[in-house]
Amino acid sequence: MGCSSEDLIRWLPLAMGSFYQSTNLTIDNKQVLIAPEPLVDIVALTKPPRKIALLNIPVMDISFSFGQSVTLNEREELITRFDLYTRRGGG
Repeated sequence: MGCSSEDLIRWLPLAMGSFYQSTNLTIDNKQVLIAPEPLVDIVALTKPPRKIALLNIPVMDISFSFGQSVTLNEREELITRFDLYTRRGGG
C-alpha cells in the first residue's frame, strides 16, 4: 500500500467504519491501537519507498486478521470499504 504509518493512522477511523472500535493496529511491531475486544487485527510493516525519478512514495505491507464472529460478508464489506477509502489517485 502506498502510504506512511502516519497516513494509515489518520485514515483508519473512517476506513474501518463501525469496526474501528474493535480494531487492533500494529505498525512495525509496535502496538498503536489496542481494542478491548478485537474483531480485526491489522499488521503493517514499513517497506523501502518506491522511487520514480525524484518522487519517493512510502510503502507499507498490510495484512488483516478477523475474529471468528466476523462473517465472510462483513469481511468482504470491510475490505471493500477500506480499499475504497484509502485508494488515492491523481488528476
